[in-house]
Amino acid sequence: MSDLVQILCIDDEEQVLQGLKLSLRQLGEVHTASSGEQALAMLDSLPNLAAIICDMRMPVMAGDAVLAACRERRPLATRLLLTGYSDIDAAMRAVNSGHIFRFLNKPCPRELLHQSVHDAVEQYRLRTAEKELLEQTVQGCMQALVDALAMASPASFGQAQRMADLVRDVMQTQQLPPSWASSMAVMLANLGLVALPELLQEKVMCGLALSAAERVDVAQAHRRTWAMLAKIPRIEPVRQLLAAIEPSLHDKQQRPLSDGVMAQAAIIALVQHYAQLEASGLPSKVALATLAERYADQAQLVAILAEVLGPQSDISRQLKLPPTMLRAGMVLLDAVHTPRGLLMAPAGYVVNDSFVERLLYNCPEMKSLRFAVQIPPELVGYVHHQLQTKALDT
Repeated sequence: MSDLVQILCIDDEEQVLQGLKLSLRQLGEVHTASSGEQALAMLDSLPNLAAIICDMRMPVMAGDAVLAACRERRPLATRLLLTGYSDIDAAMRAVNSGHIFRFLNKPCPRELLHQSVHDAVEQYRLRTAEKELLEQTVQGCMQALVDALAMASPASFGQAQRMADLVRDVMQTQQLPPSWASSMAVMLANLGLVALPELLQEKVMCGLALSAAERVDVAQAHRRTWAMLAKIPRIEPVRQLLAAIEPSLHDKQQRPLSDGVMAQAAIIALVQHYAQLEASGLPSKVALATLAERYADQAQLVAILAEVLGPQSDISRQLKLPPTMLRAGMVLLDAVHTPRGLLMAPAGYVVNDSFVERLLYNCPEMKSLRFAVQIPPELVGYVHHQLQTKALDT
């Protein structure tokens, strides 16, 4: 995408449009439209739209209405209104209502026009930079929470990462656009659970039945997650998804969910249930059969998940390996507990480098054990070579 900003000029007089194009060509890439309808149809094709200049008096749609519609679809683009003396009252109302950056009288001196559009472009750049900074700050805050989960409960983090990967792949297979909100909702759904006893965390990860008191504790933990996220601005989509997938947060829904949010929530709920069945020790095919029975009304979604998981059902890539051969991307087929019985990782956990380091450092007595794992396609060659080397050494 070019860094050259785009300027859209709207007027029903061709001569005026040509004059604007000539006067403003040094400020950016100038585009013209002879009506409000044509201008609105052009918005999606102008990714770097910085300024919109529109005449007040035009047939069908008046200039202030055109700019109001542009504001709905391209809120960062700065809007200017060209107006004659008889339209000054309407122009003042438009400016005072906050929809217009500046209005200019017709005919407008070239120097004033040039400076006004230059200021409009600078305003756009400032707002764009502020928006990007805020987004980076928000994403940084969210990532800090994810990192805190990874340190406080590696097992919960591993399962969350596994679910986030599956949700992403299912959405991609459905040709849905990538969603940062869905990834964050999955990663942070169990953030509040880290304060619960480890055995209760394990029961939640495996989807086991909870006592009434445990259900209350888990619900309160989810509400703690909600309370933490409520302090972070601009993450309403994440909170919407959390309220949709977690029953104890249903009362937090402030308005009806859009079709897009409902579709993402359905995928997350399905993947979450699959991850729990997988963590409880069920093989992939048995877990999928269980889902097919429970989610009979979402058979297509279950089929897509099965397609995504297809390679993981390949028995030829299920091996038992020593910890020194474990590599990032392998999937544990059985839960791993420390000699004291504490859960290190549930079944379905995607191995990462920190897991191997923790295993070797904290539990040296487990170095001689072998762990059942699913080998991803990209690691088959590595494992085959390592096994051949060890066979030759012996």
